[in-house]
Amino acid sequence: MQIKHISHKLIDTLSDGVFSIALTLLGLDVLSLAHGISKSEDFNGAMFEHWPTFFAYALSFFVLFSWWYQYHVTSQYVVGTSTFIVWNHGLTLGWVALMPFGAAILAENLNTPNMKWGVFYFGICLFGQYWTASLQRTFLLIIKGDVTINWTEDFILTGKSREYQNKALLIFNGFPALLGIALVAICLLNSWVALAGYMVYIFTLANPVKSLNRLLPTLTKIIK
Repeated sequence: MQIKHISHKLIDTLSDGVFSIALTLLGLDVLSLAHGISKSEDFNGAMFEHWPTFFAYALSFFVLFSWWYQYHVTSQYVVGTSTFIVWNHGLTLGWVALMPFGAAILAENLNTPNMKWGVFYFGICLFGQYWTASLQRTFLLIIKGDVTINWTEDFILTGKSREYQNKALLIFNGFPALLGIALVAICLLNSWVALAGYMVYIFTLANPVKSLNRLLPTLTKIIK
């Protein structure tokens, strides 16, 4: 008799809880402005003065909710778990929990002399999950660890060889990882350009179903 891996439902339950808390924490910075704005003689002027906080909240909320959306879109095709899968989700949730910090530091430094660092660290929070996912998979492939994922019968990678699946998933995580490195580096030269790049990328996260349906056939052609 062997010890079984945990149910994927437990990961889903934990992830929903972490996402819920992270989404709620985003709103605390906005909530803290209410008293000061209400006491101001120029109510609307005070509101506009704090536009970086509202902007960072909206941007980060969009990011987190899109991540949650994509998480469940992809995880519905995963059957069972493994140590690799559990830790892959765990590392991702670590970045989810860090996003409120990214939002806060962006809000505090937007349109200030330290803006490049606010944008820099927000970018790290935005793309960090792809870096750790790529490093984790690459490391396990080097040491010949188990990175097998069992998919449902209706998933595009089902029936493909292990080598094919590894290449597809490395590309899937590798592209946003490389994009993140480029944009985070650009922010040291021009933070507004980097922030615009972040926003364009974030916009692509809005509909993960459509995005993945376009991406997966392209991956198939590239790997062939």
